[in-house]
Amino acid sequence: MAWFSSLFIGLCMVVIAGSVSAVLYFQVGTDLGAAVIIGTAILVAEFLVNIMVMRSRDRNEARHRSDMLDGGIGQIDQELQNLERRLTAIENGFPNRARAEIEPMYVEIEVLGTLVKQIAETVADLETQIVEAPQIAHHPQNDYHGQPQASLAAPRNDLDRPAFPGSHGYAPNSVAPGAANGWEQPDGKLWSNGAGAPKSRNAAADAALREAVRSAIDASRIDLYLQPIVSLPQRQVRFYEALTRLRADDGEIMLPADYIEIAERNGLMPGIDNTLLLRSVQVLRRLSTRNRSVGLFCNVSPSTLVDDNFFPGFIDFMQKNQTLAEYMVFEFTQAAVEEMGAVENESLAALANLGFQFSVDQVTNLRTNFRALNERGFHYAKISADRLLGRIPTDTGDIHPEDVSSLLARYGVQLIADQIETEAQVIELLDFGIHFGQGFLFSPPRPVRSDVVQGGAQPPADRKRVAS
Repeated sequence: MAWFSSLFIGLCMVVIAGSVSAVLYFQVGTDLGAAVIIGTAILVAEFLVNIMVMRSRDRNEARHRSDMLDGGIGQIDQELQNLERRLTAIENGFPNRARAEIEPMYVEIEVLGTLVKQIAETVADLETQIVEAPQIAHHPQNDYHGQPQASLAAPRNDLDRPAFPGSHGYAPNSVAPGAANGWEQPDGKLWSNGAGAPKSRNAAADAALREAVRSAIDASRIDLYLQPIVSLPQRQVRFYEALTRLRADDGEIMLPADYIEIAERNGLMPGIDNTLLLRSVQVLRRLSTRNRSVGLFCNVSPSTLVDDNFFPGFIDFMQKNQTLAEYMVFEFTQAAVEEMGAVENESLAALANLGFQFSVDQVTNLRTNFRALNERGFHYAKISADRLLGRIPTDTGDIHPEDVSSLLARYGVQLIADQIETEAQVIELLDFGIHFGQGFLFSPPRPVRSDVVQGGAQPPADRKRVAS
């Protein structure tokens, strides 16, 4: 079709040129040669114009096709990008789906491994008890009252170890994490009723207990234990809680539920806290040598914060160990925090300025202003599992137990469920979005070996100052 139109146009141009020559020759009277030349010139001009028009048309058509080709290439490129994104999403999503399917099996395997480990440890403890014929009865429920839990550690004589600089009159004692809640004696349980709650005692019994506590502190018969705080559901150890117990002259254990009240009334708690804090630092140093980024919770008495003889030296000591600030958390009960005055808050601010964090324990009232607590340096809160599960009355206000963890996280406070003793509790707590747990299910408080807390005494200058 194109060649026919080109032929037709060429014939038309010849006809036009011939017509012009004829008109010039016959009508105008132009010489024949001149008329032919003019006609030929017109024909050439027509051909040139036609060629230019055809080239312009070809260029426009080529440009149009090029534009169409560019559009097609762009569309193909977009489709390739979409395909690449889909393939990437498939590649990234497959491991996540596989992980989501494997995670429950992994958790079950972890649980089984933990149970097997606990059974092995229990059997080993029973064998040790049979061999050594221990005289101390242990009640796990006692360990959740008063100060943190602890078990009996090997006696050590630390009378020659100095206290914190400036803490005159307080001899350091052995540190091992743990705490306890009752002092049971085989001949009738003089100091405790065996359930972690002290009996009403007469003046003579109080005096005897006071002297027993004072004697234990003076003789450095303060044993410390560690109880792990694990992540859920992985059950990896993220923190330890340092707990204390005292030993009487005859080796019997005094648990915090019985001696704390006496120690508070008689100003003996700074001596106990002195030991706890000194050895906690030693434990953290040992953990750091093993490249373990594990934190340590230390229970501190509010009376220690206002003791003029102890606290200045304590601040100086913690300033020298400021590198451990991110791993050490000082813990106070909710009742103690609510009763703190200006002096206690000033002491907390001094510790917070050094980078140390705080935890509020034995939380029973969720109406507390946790935002204000976080501004004071409190980053952790402990609530018993039974309270979270609604088995113990708790003043929660309008907060549903399932929302407690997210509510505290909104205020910058991490929730730790403690006193966990059964797998059923763990399963229910996981539905509440709780990421940390503590309790006898994971491990009871275990004594720190004596070699861990050996050494680490204050410099000779401090020893001389304390001795003086």
